[in-house]
Amino acid sequence: MTESIEDRLERIEKLLENVIKRLNRVEEYLKLLGLNDEVVSSAFKLTIAFSIPISRAIEAARRVIESIKYLGIFDAIDRSIIESLADCKARGVSEITKNVKVLRGTASRRIIRNRLIKLLERNVVIKVGNGKRPKYTLKACLNRDKE
Repeated sequence: MTESIEDRLERIEKLLENVIKRLNRVEEYLKLLGLNDEVVSSAFKLTIAFSIPISRAIEAARRVIESIKYLGIFDAIDRSIIESLADCKARGVSEITKNVKVLRGTASRRIIRNRLIKLLERNVVIKVGNGKRPKYTLKACLNRDKE
């Protein structure tokens, strides 16, 4: 017995409605936990882009928001770099570039390196290790470890 196209579309619509209802419930639950829209949307973005659990994504999103507020003036590239480093793993320029490419669709290693230098000067990002291939992480990650 073959399903007609209309039946398939109807089934897909019902599934999509179910998914939307579930997402709305998750969003309401996160708001009840005291998370604002900015943290929630950033957490969803990180979860989807990097396939990390929502609990880790929420903590990472909080660090992103904290770093961006500290930074003041920023653009999409700065934000993507911060989001790439929000899980507190030290990364090199190439790995950060790959992550920014996942988030934005495009990224240049040269631009990322230049932006990292500016973020270092503004005390948002710190250099971990020395040598030819330094790694970077968010300053907010080190502050968290000290607490």
